[in-house]
Amino acid sequence: MMRRCLRWAMTAALVATAAAPTLTVAQQAPPGPPRRATDRAGSARMNAEQRAALEKRFQERIDAIVRERLRLTDEQQVKLRDVASRAEDARRALRREEFALRSSLRDEMKAGDRANEAKVAELLDQMPRLERRKLDLLETEQRDLAKFLSPTQRARYFGLQDELRRGMQDVQRRRMGMDDSTARPADRGDFRRRRPPPPV
Repeated sequence: MMRRCLRWAMTAALVATAAAPTLTVAQQAPPGPPRRATDRAGSARMNAEQRAALEKRFQERIDAIVRERLRLTDEQQVKLRDVASRAEDARRALRREEFALRSSLRDEMKAGDRANEAKVAELLDQMPRLERRKLDLLETEQRDLAKFLSPTQRARYFGLQDELRRGMQDVQRRRMGMDDSTARPADRGDFRRRRPPPPV
């Protein structure tokens, strides 16, 4: 029950953050004559400020959840925030690199028989190296966390990270119109027993 509540809180915060620019634009753009460029610039600046404020509140909410679940001291929370920030920056760089790698490979495969075999081989060779770097990053993060967190606290922390990733995936599905309300029963994991066919 507590895990479901946590996931709901994270998802709700993410939805609010992701939807904020759209809602703000809708509220600030009533039908009427076109606004001047200065008005649009002011509106865009306000949207950016509101988004920054929402992201700040969301981060504060996540920090409070992490502190409560891990029972962190003030010192531990500061250290955890530093480690998490460095690890996320590194993961973001790896994600960008992986996206570029997969895009290059996809472009080569679109060429069919005219694909550059040497380049395809080079791209394929980079994939396992990228996966090893992901594992190296995870090991580095674990070592850094072990300096000030107990094994139990680390386990809880990674459980919370998983909940956050699931919440972000929920938001992405909602923004793409693929939420559970439109999914087919099999896609929602609805495995209710079906009635057997009538006898012939």
